[in-house]
Amino acid sequence: MVPFRFIIALLALLVALRASMPYVITWYINDTLSKPGKYDGRVGDVDLMLWRGAYRLEHVLLYKSNGKVDRPLFTADSVEFTLSWSELLKGAAVGRVVISTPEINFVDSSENEKRQTGKNENWLSIAEQLFPLRIDKLAVIDGRISFNNPDTTPSIDIALHDIQIEITNLVNSTYLSDTRVARASAKGKTAEQGTLTINAKLNPATARPTFDMDIHADNVGLVNFKNALDTYAPFDLEAGTMTLAAEVASNEGQVKGYIKPVLHDVEVFSWKGDIEQDGDGVIEGSIEAVSAAVTELFETKAKTNGQLAFQLRAI
Repeated sequence: MVPFRFIIALLALLVALRASMPYVITWYINDTLSKPGKYDGRVGDVDLMLWRGAYRLEHVLLYKSNGKVDRPLFTADSVEFTLSWSELLKGAAVGRVVISTPEINFVDSSENEKRQTGKNENWLSIAEQLFPLRIDKLAVIDGRISFNNPDTTPSIDIALHDIQIEITNLVNSTYLSDTRVARASAKGKTAEQGTLTINAKLNPATARPTFDMDIHADNVGLVNFKNALDTYAPFDLEAGTMTLAAEVASNEGQVKGYIKPVLHDVEVFSWKGDIEQDGDGVIEGSIEAVSAAVTELFETKAKTNGQLAFQLRAI
C-alpha cells in the first residue's frame, strides 16, 4: 500500500511543477527570441491549457535591436498554438496556430540602419523552436500591415488593416486530407476606403512552384497612397479610385496570368495645382502630363474590358 504521505508529496510536486511551468516557458521563449541577430523579441506572459493541448503567448513583440526604429517589426495580442487531437488519433502530431491582432511594420529610410524589413532572419527556425509540431492550419484575426517612411515630406504611412487570413492543409498529406493542395484566403481594408481579397491554392509537393492565386481590389481610394506615389513615382496624384482583378498561376515553375486594373475618376495632372501652386517646372509638368495620359489610357482600356496578360518561365 502506498503511504499517504508519499501521495501528498507527489501531488504537491505536481502542483509546484504546474505552477512553475508558465514562468519556465516564458523564460525559454524570451531567450529564444533574443538570440543574436538584428531583431530581439519578448512575450509578456504564457498561458497553458493542458486539457486541450494548447498554450498561448500574450503580448508578443519583435523589434530591431539597434534601437533606431521607433516601430516594432511585429506585435500581437496573442499567439495560440494548439495540438489537433483529431489528427493525433490518426497518428499525426500536427497542430494549428491562431494569431490575434497582429501588426507588421515595414520601414524605409535613406539610412540603412533605420530600415526595417525583417529579411535575413531565420524566422522559420524560431517558429519550429516555439512549436515543434507541424502546422496544419494557420489563422490571422484582425491583422494590420503598414509601410512607413519618416524621412519624406510629408512622411509616408500607408496600411492594410482588418486583415483576416485562413490557411489550411499545410501539412500536405493525403493521409490527413483528401488532397495535397493547401488553400489560403485573405481579406483586408485600405486606410480610407476599399478592400483587398486574395484566394489561393498551393501544392508544396511539386519540385517547382505550383499555385493558383486570385487577387481582387475593390473601390480602393488612391489617396491612400498619395504620399508614397509622390515620393516613389514621378507624378502627383490628385484623386480617384481603383478596382483590380488579377490571376497568377504557376505549373511546375511556368508562371502566367493577367492583371486587369480599372481606374475611376483619376486626376493626376492639373495645371493650376501642379504648375501654379506647386511651382513645378516644364520638365516636371511634362512628366505629370504624360502620366495623366497613361492614366487616361488605363481608364479607356478598362471601359473596353481590357486586361494585361503575362507569361514567365522559371529558370
